[in-house]
Amino acid sequence: MTNKVLVAIDDTGLSDLVVEAMSTQMRPDQTEILVLEIVEPLVYSVPPEMSPGWTPEQVARRKEARDHAKDTIAHAVEVFRQAGYTADSRVVESEIKEGILTVASEWGANLIVVTSHARKGIAKFLHSSVAEGIVHKARCSVLVLKEQPVPVAA
Repeated sequence: MTNKVLVAIDDTGLSDLVVEAMSTQMRPDQTEILVLEIVEPLVYSVPPEMSPGWTPEQVARRKEARDHAKDTIAHAVEVFRQAGYTADSRVVESEIKEGILTVASEWGANLIVVTSHARKGIAKFLHSSVAEGIVHKARCSVLVLKEQPVPVAA
C-alpha cells in the first residue's frame, strides 16, 4: 500500500524540519509525497479584478508570490527525491487552511504534515493557528511538527 502524504510548507524556514522528519519516518518505496505551498490571494474576490481596490500592479505581485512559492517547494521536492521518494509539487492560490484541506481531499492524502510556529498568548489569538484548524477539520491524520527553540548561548 502506498501512503499519500501531503506536505504543506511555507517560506518560514521550517520546511527543512518537515523534510528531515519525513525522511526519517517514512519508507521511500511506500510513500508518495505532494509538496504544497499555498499562496494567499491579495484580494478575496472572484475574479480579483472585479474587487474594490484592485490595481493592475497586483498582477505582478501575484506572479511574484507564485514564483517565490515555486522556488521554495522546488528545494523540498529535490531533497525528497534524493532520499528516494516519489515527490511532486503544487502551488495553489487560496486561504491557507481551506487550500490545504481541499488539496488533501482531492488528492486522497492519507496524512497531512504541517508545522507549528508555537505562538502563545496574544500572538496566537491574532494569528489563528493554521495547524490547529487543519487538525480539527481534516478527514485524514495530521502530523504537526513543532518549531524547536533555538538554544541561547550563556
